[in-house]
Amino acid sequence: MSPCSQARPRVSKSCANCRAVKRRCDKQVPQCGQCIRTHDVCAGYRDEWDLHFRDQTSQTITRVKEKEASAKAISTPPPVYSPIPSIDDIGVSYFVNNFVAGGHSSDRGHLNYVATIYRSNERHPTLVASMAAVGLVALANSAKQPELVNHARAKYSEAIQQVNSALASPVESLKDDILMSVISLGVFENVSNFPSWARHVQGAAALVVARGKRQFTSDAAILMFNQVRADTVVACIHNHKPFPADLRELQDEAVTHTAASGAFWLLGVLASRHVDLLWKVRQNNTQIAWTGLLEEATALQQDFECLLGVLAIEEPYSIIRQPDSDPEIIYNGRYDLYQSSWAIRIWNNARMLHMIVCNIIYFLLTKSLTMNLTPVLRTHATSRLQQTLQIQSKLENDMLATVPQALGYIPSSPQSYAPVGHCSPASVSGSYLLTWCLYTVGQSTVVQSRTRQWVIRRMREIGQNTGISVALQLLEDIVKLDEMQQAVNDDKSRGVVDVLDIREKARQLGGEQCV
Repeated sequence: MSPCSQARPRVSKSCANCRAVKRRCDKQVPQCGQCIRTHDVCAGYRDEWDLHFRDQTSQTITRVKEKEASAKAISTPPPVYSPIPSIDDIGVSYFVNNFVAGGHSSDRGHLNYVATIYRSNERHPTLVASMAAVGLVALANSAKQPELVNHARAKYSEAIQQVNSALASPVESLKDDILMSVISLGVFENVSNFPSWARHVQGAAALVVARGKRQFTSDAAILMFNQVRADTVVACIHNHKPFPADLRELQDEAVTHTAASGAFWLLGVLASRHVDLLWKVRQNNTQIAWTGLLEEATALQQDFECLLGVLAIEEPYSIIRQPDSDPEIIYNGRYDLYQSSWAIRIWNNARMLHMIVCNIIYFLLTKSLTMNLTPVLRTHATSRLQQTLQIQSKLENDMLATVPQALGYIPSSPQSYAPVGHCSPASVSGSYLLTWCLYTVGQSTVVQSRTRQWVIRRMREIGQNTGISVALQLLEDIVKLDEMQQAVNDDKSRGVVDVLDIREKARQLGGEQCV
């Protein structure tokens, strides 16, 4: 058995009903034969990863505190931190239970492809160290256990050293577990600060390129490529760079090894096109006709609308209205219920990119309205401008409606819609998932100040309660933008010119998502 996981001794794999009455279960699917015989509704079986991992976080913390109290009582130096299970057990278990498996909780587990690689590489020290580092830093922040931070940093340093050693080997550097280790460490960097994370993404992209076209031999390899591609898109947007040509070549190769008609793959393709369009608009000094860029943006917007249609079929969700709910949990009395955090991730990634395309179109339309247009063209541009604002507003509301479930403030079961309460600790994985979504909404220069203030409060809570420093760093841009918008609103009435003024100032902030 791997030193980084601990199987539960003699844990029953029977269904819930059979366990309750202590009878032999035949483990048939979708329902156990015993339940069919007794006409009972089979409650199903335990999650495979729940059987494989034992989350002993609370027990470990209790033991550590008891040891520290005992040491103080006899006036001896504090004992060396040596929990049982090991520190690796704790970190890996927390990582798996919050970022990978998630059990029956759909606010967790958006890195679900990690399971395949981990099962076949449980003994790989680099993968163990990287997962332990992320798990420990997330646990330290969410459970307010600062003594774990040093352990997390030690595991991070250990993982970095092992990754560097592996990268020096032409054979080791191409293995899946090394790439997975690099991706895991990227989560650690995202918790820390954006510049470090962006540099880490560049390294991961270089590793993917080095792996070449032969890497696409398994579903896990495709999913890891998609993760690196998605991270590269975010880094390019905020660093004002086009999508790397070598990654695009790999994307063209990978399409022959995956379900190219699926929403997840189509999203990645549209994302790479989106990055290049944004770069063209930012760099354009009339070399390209603005009308040509508007046509390209319009075509991309239509493709995103088609993608959302595909998602509605592949990953449907329910809209729940609760006008009397806590406004700090549920914005405008609405939240949406998804089947999994994976679905939330795909939907919100599509919405974020679609929203930025709307920002591009808005920018190009407002630019055209400053020109000498015929009455017909001016009327058309004005109408299109209003349509774009309506699309942006819907995308904003849809993303904000994912916040309660992603943070774990509402139950994931469709049978129960009552919120569990804002006093519950926010999901670490969900917070990680929402950071960029909230930033996209907050950075919109057409969003209402009331909405932006709600976003500011949520991002501040994420940064302070989960220790995701990137959320606090990005929050600074949103606060500055809100202050500028308030200043403009105090002096002028709202209008196109006001929005353009705000956009011009927002462009000076750096790392903004608007054009």
